[in-house]
Amino acid sequence: MKKKLLAALLSAIVVMGSTAGCGQKGTQSGGGSTGASAGGNGKTIKIGLMVPLTGTGVQAGQEVKALAEIFADIINNDHPDLNLPFAKGEGLPNLGGAKVEFVTGDLSSPDIAMSEAERLITQQNVIGLCGNFASASTKTAMVPAEKYHRIVLSEGTSNTLTQAGYQYYGRAFPGDNDFVKDTFDYLDQLNKTKNAGIKTVALVSEDSEFGTYIAGLERTEIPKHGFKQVEDIYYSASATNVTSEVLRLKNANPDVVIMSSYAADALLFMSTYKEMNYFPKMLFGQRGGFMTSDFLKNLGSDSDYVMTTARWNTDINNEASKTVAKLFYDKMGFPLSGDVLNSAWDGVLLAAIANQAGSTDADAMRKVMSEGIKIDKAEDPFALEGYKFDESGQNVYGKAIILQYMNKSLKTIYPQAASTAEAAYPAKGWNER
Repeated sequence: MKKKLLAALLSAIVVMGSTAGCGQKGTQSGGGSTGASAGGNGKTIKIGLMVPLTGTGVQAGQEVKALAEIFADIINNDHPDLNLPFAKGEGLPNLGGAKVEFVTGDLSSPDIAMSEAERLITQQNVIGLCGNFASASTKTAMVPAEKYHRIVLSEGTSNTLTQAGYQYYGRAFPGDNDFVKDTFDYLDQLNKTKNAGIKTVALVSEDSEFGTYIAGLERTEIPKHGFKQVEDIYYSASATNVTSEVLRLKNANPDVVIMSSYAADALLFMSTYKEMNYFPKMLFGQRGGFMTSDFLKNLGSDSDYVMTTARWNTDINNEASKTVAKLFYDKMGFPLSGDVLNSAWDGVLLAAIANQAGSTDADAMRKVMSEGIKIDKAEDPFALEGYKFDESGQNVYGKAIILQYMNKSLKTIYPQAASTAEAAYPAKGWNER
């Protein structure tokens, strides 16, 4: 009798085990698409949030985590007064009210990014990855993402990412080619409409993939626009002294200095510029360190006149943008930057993609990306026309803006339709401020 009862119990356990995963979409064994451990039914889906946990990028990483927490709360709980995706109601409606959880992975180096991406996929069972990826760390994270079929939304700007043939990669905002083109189009506009007299350009670039790739694009654009290149400086982002580099700039005396730098090195150059009493007529950054909160916190009014390309700014005039900016400021006590916003917003996009697909299966999610994510423009802080990813993974509606630091804040100066201030050019020297 006991043997019969034990056999019946074992049989019941087997049946329960074989049916436990039923109704959870996108759960396959092997190298297939395993989705999240809960594909809906009021449970939780996990999204991998990759941020640096050591090094100079830690502050930005903490800001991304803080904003992701804000977005998770908005998705998971009812906020009928907020004009943001999934604010009205609780959870993701097409996934049975599933809640969203952001799970952190370390992005401190490309090698670490690869192992952490694999950990989040195989152990945490995330449905996709987002975060403040650089191009190099995106490439290494794509190795396990392609192997295990997971979507990665990364704003790494190198064109090599869209040329790699990845199946599960997406970039919502422009790549380096668009940012560089906008830079030189803007210089042309200043010459045509303001008689700015810009003729000479110097390039200053950190020597990893970020800086060298952008510099290559810039060198190609300079002669197209009729400018003369008078310097081409490479340096290590870990440098502790850039006196010789600044001296070269002083001797070349360009109208415009265009820089590709990370956070610490951007600050090092700024302090050296002041020590050597040098500031060009225009100092133009290609995002990176020029868009971090540390730049303004450390420099204050010394940041004035610096320009940078960007994806978003606090002065974008729509309700969703103002709401996100306020929520972040209330939580952190300082302004939100565009690079932090786009890193966490990609997590919202992953949630929206899965919700629209009604599935956490990567192929179903990729299909939604190619068809277009249905996000109300009024609920988009970037106010883009849409999110539709081509075969390379690039959102065809991504756009860029140009900002300038003025009176210890960032103002949008280009394009004209989005501008909130007139550009200050030429910049005043240190002794004139």
